[in-house]
Amino acid sequence: MTNKKMDPVALIRREIELLESKVEQLRDRLMTDAHRAIDKAKAQAEKAREKLKAEQTKLGELQKKAKAKMDSRIQKQVDRAHSAVDGARELELDAKAVMIMAKNQLAELKGDYQRAKALAKAAQDAAKNFDSKTKAAPKKVTTKKAAVKKVPAKKAVAKKTAVKKAPAKKAAPKST
Repeated sequence: MTNKKMDPVALIRREIELLESKVEQLRDRLMTDAHRAIDKAKAQAEKAREKLKAEQTKLGELQKKAKAKMDSRIQKQVDRAHSAVDGARELELDAKAVMIMAKNQLAELKGDYQRAKALAKAAQDAAKNFDSKTKAAPKKVTTKKAAVKKVPAKKAVAKKTAVKKAPAKKAAPKST
């Protein structure tokens, strides 16, 4: 029976290993999510850049036409092109903001990983300290426990006899 039971140190080590594997899996998952977010932000920035270039070329063409013919229809098209360029710039700024947030998230993930790693190391150190204390302590603990058990046992017997006498006295006045 004692061979089948695991000692506390082995249980702690097993728990530490499980926690480390969970931390590693979580770190991997978070890192892949962060990389995906960065890739997505880069793709958005690239699309915004391409759209901005296309709109700028369109704007350049429209401005050339506007110089040749300055009527109201062309002016409206120029205004639309300006608004499209402004929209593309906003898209590019948004994409850059997403990239910055993804980089910040990646930095936070690295910090979380380092904290988890430090916690796992602290747990291992605690397990080692526990091992070293349990090897030296059993002799002291057994002698103190034996001495402590004798004294309370005598007090407990005295209290039990006092408790038994008290209800007997109280029972007599109730019956009369």
